[in-house]
Amino acid sequence: MFENHQLDALPTHQDIIFKPLADNALRYVQVSWLLFYVPLMCVLAAVCYFNEAFASLAQTPLLVALPSILIISLAYNVLSVRLRGVAVRNHDIAYKKGVIWQQVTILPLSRIQHTEIHRGPLERKFGLASVRLYSAGGMSADLNISGLSHGDCKDIRQFIQDYTQPTLTQTESTDIANTDESINE
Repeated sequence: MFENHQLDALPTHQDIIFKPLADNALRYVQVSWLLFYVPLMCVLAAVCYFNEAFASLAQTPLLVALPSILIISLAYNVLSVRLRGVAVRNHDIAYKKGVIWQQVTILPLSRIQHTEIHRGPLERKFGLASVRLYSAGGMSADLNISGLSHGDCKDIRQFIQDYTQPTLTQTESTDIANTDESINE
């Protein structure tokens, strides 16, 4: 019969030692943000140049707000990238992220059914990649780890594939060979 006893003391949690992201991850994130802000600033400058009424109203707030937002964003990115980390352990992968709201996601290797390595043009330029891990029943990635070196992504994918594919013992491989021979006869 099924019994469900209440625990008096919770099991102790071990500390996970996270490996930081690749060295170029910070530069990649900063350049990505700049590729968003610089065109935005150019569009606003063009609007101010061609529309004098808008320029007289918005020039001072834009000259103060946009550079301030840019500097705050770049500083936030530095903190964000430095606080991210990944840990590949015997039976799971852990990923931590977040500055204000910190999050640690642990995905058991036995649940992973599919892995992808994604490299955009900017990631290729910096030698980076993202690994996406999918578990059973999901349409989207359960864990997306970006900012890793391409080599680390390939190593993680290979480790997961080696974990999920059962290794055949000598007797099992002999049994399979004998079965194949009897089928062919």
